[in-house]
Amino acid sequence: MQIRSEWFSYSSTQSCSLAPVCYSLMNISAQALDSSSANRRTKVTMTGMTRVFTYTDSNIPVRYQALMKKIEEMGARKVGRFVVHCRMLSRRVLVDGYANQRMYLLRMSQNDDLIYAVLGNERTDASLGIKLEKGLPSSENGLDGPLDECCLLECGLEGSNILQQVEIYLPKSDGKFEGMQFLFGDFLVSICTFVCRANTPTGLTVEVQYKPCSVVGDANQDKLLDEFMSILADSTPADAASPVKKPIANILGLFHKLKLGDEYSHKHTAIQYVAAFNLLRK
Repeated sequence: MQIRSEWFSYSSTQSCSLAPVCYSLMNISAQALDSSSANRRTKVTMTGMTRVFTYTDSNIPVRYQALMKKIEEMGARKVGRFVVHCRMLSRRVLVDGYANQRMYLLRMSQNDDLIYAVLGNERTDASLGIKLEKGLPSSENGLDGPLDECCLLECGLEGSNILQQVEIYLPKSDGKFEGMQFLFGDFLVSICTFVCRANTPTGLTVEVQYKPCSVVGDANQDKLLDEFMSILADSTPADAASPVKKPIANILGLFHKLKLGDEYSHKHTAIQYVAAFNLLRK
């Protein structure tokens, strides 16, 4: 399955916000990105508390239909189609001291004039002289496992165009989350299948947003969404045998590391989809 290149490569007059920026990860011209957004207002869209769950099953299409049926039986109202595109790129030439340098570009249908770029570096284990990813098993976490350095950029479509045109990174893998969005009381729920290398879905994601809560708090917040998932999926991430998982183990720690702010926004959602992509593409 190939994602249409225009999702990431055409120009726009929208804004490009580059905070927080880790230019040491990118080694590209900050001036070029700044000039693409000069005199433009940054668009920030706040959301409610959001968590993205991954769901594994031997028959994804059947499980997808079962979840759709279950949420409609619960009384949820269908809002419309929901799509998230994600692309992974790898650096052409690694900087000394790094085992891996990647960039993930993500675009969500509910905010499709913005691109989210996540840059992550894995350092070389100098004491052993080996690459981290070759000597250790794959992390069960999409981002907060092996990545030593990580940052998130939010930019307009022209900013994404610049990131790709500098040709420091090469496209490696494309993926798409696609499904339907439902409104259930104060909950906004998106149920999607994930397709990466072929037309056959290889995973599921369930995004649950609780709209009344917009402030990033403590781990107790997750209990509400975990309870909702236990009703919808008849399972909970707290159960080790559950097919429902969280792609990021220490999500609040990652939010803090990336300096995403104290109020939930699409940035907080985007980083979770990048982590889900990083797990489900394998």
